[in-house]
Amino acid sequence: MSVHSRAGIVLAGGFARRFGDRDKTLAEFRGRPLIVHAVEPLRAVVERVVVSCRREQRPAFEPVLSDVEYRPDPTPDAGPLAGLDAALEGLEAETVAVTSADRPLVPAGLYRSLLDSLSKEGVVIRADGIDQPVPAVFETRALRRAVTEQRSNGTRRLRAVLDALDCTTLDGETITRQWGEDVLADVNTQADLDRLEE
Repeated sequence: MSVHSRAGIVLAGGFARRFGDRDKTLAEFRGRPLIVHAVEPLRAVVERVVVSCRREQRPAFEPVLSDVEYRPDPTPDAGPLAGLDAALEGLEAETVAVTSADRPLVPAGLYRSLLDSLSKEGVVIRADGIDQPVPAVFETRALRRAVTEQRSNGTRRLRAVLDALDCTTLDGETITRQWGEDVLADVNTQADLDRLEE
């Protein structure tokens, strides 16, 4: 397998219980499923996109996504850190951009800016006083080490990896001024989706 210098990971395997009884990642937003909005901007800036999902999601993803690799989570409902761990397994890339399927408004330009800002082990955005694990860019080897370390501690939270990494932090207000007020919006409920549609 050739080494890709830049890869992207989309975390899509959560059960999204707050969204109701259907798969949030397939909910329509501006005429296309949320998962498509997450994958396409990444594809513009990386050589390889990996979708971390549950095995039963893949048949529904395949008709709407092209040119992605699937990494089914071996232990569904083990948390986003487990999904990230599965996506990183065997991933040969120097740097990796990570996002989640419920952030539909992150543009390719923002990923490009994050990739260009990478000088330490990662680049994250601080929004509402909290460092956000997605969207973010990491040195792959460092991220893999941090995920392994935190999972061995029994941690399931995605944000925990940031405790084990030396990251550059970008100001969320600067990001939203440049890319739009909703650039970092995540969809947790149908009401969130409805608000973004408006």
